[in-house]
Amino acid sequence: MRRCLALTILLAVSSASAGPMMPAGDLALRHDIQRLADFGLIRGTTTTWPMAWAPVLEALDAADASELPADIVDALSRVRARANWETHDGELTFTTKVGFSDNPTRIRSFQDTPRGKTEISAGATWIGDWFAADVNLQYVDSEQDDDEFRVDDTYVGVVAGNWSIAASTQQRWWGPSWDGSVILSNNARPFPAIAIDRVFTDPFETRWLSWIGPWDLSLLFGQLEKEREIPDAQFFGMRFNFRPLPSLEIGLSRTAMWCGDGRPCNASTFSNLLIGRDNVGKDGLDQSEEPGNQLAGYDIRWTPRFPGRSVSLYLQMIGEDEAGGLPSRYMGQLGAEWSGYLADRWSVRAFAEYTETVCQFYEDSEVPNCAYNHGTYETGYRYRGRPIGHGADNDAELVSAGLILIDAGDTQWRANLRVGKLNAGGPPDPRNTLTPTEQDILSVDVSHARAFSFGTVEIGAGYREIEDAVSGRSDGEARFYLQWRSGF
Repeated sequence: MRRCLALTILLAVSSASAGPMMPAGDLALRHDIQRLADFGLIRGTTTTWPMAWAPVLEALDAADASELPADIVDALSRVRARANWETHDGELTFTTKVGFSDNPTRIRSFQDTPRGKTEISAGATWIGDWFAADVNLQYVDSEQDDDEFRVDDTYVGVVAGNWSIAASTQQRWWGPSWDGSVILSNNARPFPAIAIDRVFTDPFETRWLSWIGPWDLSLLFGQLEKEREIPDAQFFGMRFNFRPLPSLEIGLSRTAMWCGDGRPCNASTFSNLLIGRDNVGKDGLDQSEEPGNQLAGYDIRWTPRFPGRSVSLYLQMIGEDEAGGLPSRYMGQLGAEWSGYLADRWSVRAFAEYTETVCQFYEDSEVPNCAYNHGTYETGYRYRGRPIGHGADNDAELVSAGLILIDAGDTQWRANLRVGKLNAGGPPDPRNTLTPTEQDILSVDVSHARAFSFGTVEIGAGYREIEDAVSGRSDGEARFYLQWRSGF
């Protein structure tokens, strides 16, 4: 990590506008950017968050609103207003956020909601030609995490050529889904990391690779917490996504936990991890030499050329193991979404997702207590008591449906429904962060956000009902939150 920080400083000798990154967490902004991308105004990739503002700004500058339909004009106007707020070159800007919550949700979607009973944060942002910083200080009162003072959602980075290199605790989301990513989501708190991201997603110029279309690459070198079975384990992530067709985006993702107290942590260990030489016994390694705990897979988002390009289908398949050099024992997710314009006022998106975090869910020989777990890194694929992947944790079978409504003035309504089973496979698993035994779950959430001259106010309410398969006990629980933030 120290070497990466030194490299960050050394590479700050050149470049173009640094520009900030958009972290995961704003459902309305993501909806608008995806709408513009599906229409063809934004040509780059859109399924890896954080996203750089730079290519989006380039697309906004080139757009001619006089030739666009009303709903696209509204989305364009909202994204432009947001960009003007967040990309003040050479100016120091300040933000404030205050939130209160009763029973914060334990399964988070893309939308950022309070993690604790009380949240207070203050931030400052400065953007220069090659340097950008967005520093946030937070106080959070949470029963789920006793770390009260935090610097989550902070970004300090430079640009070298077309690459952004940053020390970051921004929230992340890899994949096309809206309610939960199987490999990397904002369900867990963001861990500190060195992040290397491509800024502009222009295609290769050579004819041998130009067919790939716009492409993006993200590398992540993170540090996990001390309070785990292998203290101070490190996190490596890599994602390559591209658009070979305007209607098709493909993502390839890979993550690994490695290093940590008492574990091998040298260059050869990392090399073995990169080439997939990490199976105990099979690769001539014993448990003491095992490089780490890896996940890998792919996702696809396809928008058929129906009128208005309003329907999209997506798929994510993530393997928990390796066989023959390729991922195996897949977890999976399948989804569909529709976007449009209602009553000449509301930009709308509806989605439905089916998720199974049971290894080999597509076969009769399902493997329970496998996903997000590991024999050596026994805390599993989790950070501070929350899954780094899908918030439903391992062995879940979940159906989700959501609705987003946004008007021209950025007034928002959002709704989300989940029904299914948690920890549904095999014997009780105390490592599951939601329940050690199988439970049926039904939950619904509704939220509303409105912009005023003094900032944006957001209010949300929800209800969850669970039934435990072992005890037969049923419990219902209501939840509520209120949040204010300055600006957007």
